[in-house]
Amino acid sequence: MPILESTNRHADFNRKKLAEIKDLTGDLAGWEFSQEKDGVKLYSKQVEGSSIPLVRGDYILKNTDFTAQQVATVATLPGCRAIWDEKFHSAEVREMFTRWESLFWVRTNTPWPVSNRDVSGCNLRDFTTDLSYVAMASVQDDLVPEVSGCVRGNLITSGWKCEKVEDGILIVYVSQIDLAGSIPTSFLRSVQMQMPLCAGKVAEYTAAYGFPPVALDSSCVYKLESFDHAKRTHTLQLDGQGHIQYQFSSKMYPNGVQIKTSTGSSQVEGNIITVSDINGPTTVVISKA
Repeated sequence: MPILESTNRHADFNRKKLAEIKDLTGDLAGWEFSQEKDGVKLYSKQVEGSSIPLVRGDYILKNTDFTAQQVATVATLPGCRAIWDEKFHSAEVREMFTRWESLFWVRTNTPWPVSNRDVSGCNLRDFTTDLSYVAMASVQDDLVPEVSGCVRGNLITSGWKCEKVEDGILIVYVSQIDLAGSIPTSFLRSVQMQMPLCAGKVAEYTAAYGFPPVALDSSCVYKLESFDHAKRTHTLQLDGQGHIQYQFSSKMYPNGVQIKTSTGSSQVEGNIITVSDINGPTTVVISKA
């Protein structure tokens, strides 16, 4: 689907980073294969003028039951990442510019005596059923001040490509991050090796749990979206007038879903959720039946 237009303060930067992710994941030109671990093919790429390499992980989820958008949603939402990323500590969406674009804060765990790292960044998604991209990179923003006890890292470039292939979904993850501060060389090398393995972790989560509710259509303004894996609740804070339509996974919700909405009315047909007649500030909660 077309990327929603936005005049937000980070719009040009976010679209530049999305184009960069599409270029980096377009083929393997310039990437050096290092090894295959846990089914993930690992690559690295030197960046001119930087001592920090790009790292990449490629993995094929050999299951034709899922779409690229569904897998990319697993890769994107913090509620899922809390399960598949053992280094994840916490995350918050500080502002949603559009349904597919947001400002976020994320904190990661690090082993003692290394201080935890956090990142202030933006996320821009370009989702279609068969091909989906996610771009993430650091930005400076007053809504994401520095946090005591954390060292602010610089997420130079990071993103996902999920693409339908003959035997399933190709998952590609690329990242270049400056963790800043004082870090033992051995720990830095370990991080650089482990980061691209996230491609396999996303596949494992999807195969085990399915996917959180995925947006199919909307005519509303998004204020916040969050997913709680343990409770299986997907919460939307919306505004404006109109409707939303979501698809849910029978693997995630084997007994179906229940919908609570503060305005409008909801309907569930098969695996499709529709909330109509939304009017003004509205909270929609999708949970297990």
